Amino acid sequence: MSTENTQVVEKKTNKFTEATVNSVLARIAEIQATGEIVLPRDYVPENAVRAAWLMLPGVVDRSGNPALEVCTKESVCNAFLDMVTSGLSISKKQGYFVVYGNKLQFDQSYIGDITIAKRVADVKEVNAVTVYKDDEFEYSVDFSTGRKKVTLHNQKLANIGNDKIVGAYAIVTYNDGSSDSEIMTIDQIKTCWTMGGARGNSPAHNKFPDQMCEKTVIARSLKIETSSSSDKGLLSDKAAIDVQHEIKTNANKETLDFSKVEEAIEVEAEIVVPEVLRELVPEMENAPGF
Repeated sequence: MSTENTQVVEKKTNKFTEATVNSVLARIAEIQATGEIVLPRDYVPENAVRAAWLMLPGVVDRSGNPALEVCTKESVCNAFLDMVTSGLSISKKQGYFVVYGNKLQFDQSYIGDITIAKRVADVKEVNAVTVYKDDEFEYSVDFSTGRKKVTLHNQKLANIGNDKIVGAYAIVTYNDGSSDSEIMTIDQIKTCWTMGGARGNSPAHNKFPDQMCEKTVIARSLKIETSSSSDKGLLSDKAAIDVQHEIKTNANKETLDFSKVEEAIEVEAEIVVPEVLRELVPEMENAPGF
């Protein structure tokens, strides 16, 4: 490509970048002014958008084409808007951008799941433990509620081994002191992995299966908690509303008008997740029942 053509492409990308950021921020200010969304007290939309924009040039499709050249202007704007209305930040690894065809999408990450759970479901903390073949492990089920409770888990160092994993469990602790448990067998966990892009064959799955098991069971427990939280609980503190829940049933359903933003170059692309994030995010997003 000649120097002149390179300058033209760079100029177009720069215009697209500036216009997109400004359009997103203007749209956010508009829907905030009308009361359509209420963001967390410590969340600054402009900081989140501009920080995410600095990371966007690193997002490419499977062919190595930059998202800014591949994706449509509307999808880029809506991906940023989805991040903001969820009250999350890519710079904090609470989500990531994914290229689907010629569209950009914001996908919530494992860390984002925890953030939303603390905001919505009154969760204080969540911890997970891997269970190995020779561990002493027992749990009970309350037949009246269906809730599970781990009653015994004794583990010896000699039991630990990647080829000895039989399952994992997560314990969700709430601010009122109560807790809940989610338990999964290794077969259930591996089934969830097959639903992700790496299908359980990423370096992280192969080298650190214990960590991936724990992330998977945590993701499942948090999805259950956030899905079961009531609107009454959300509205008790408007500044802590789970915007992902409220906006995805309201503002995010509309098609946004970003006609003043210069059109992006549209070419065929494939689904891709940035490599550094692919190994960190549990592949639970599309698992059955979630």
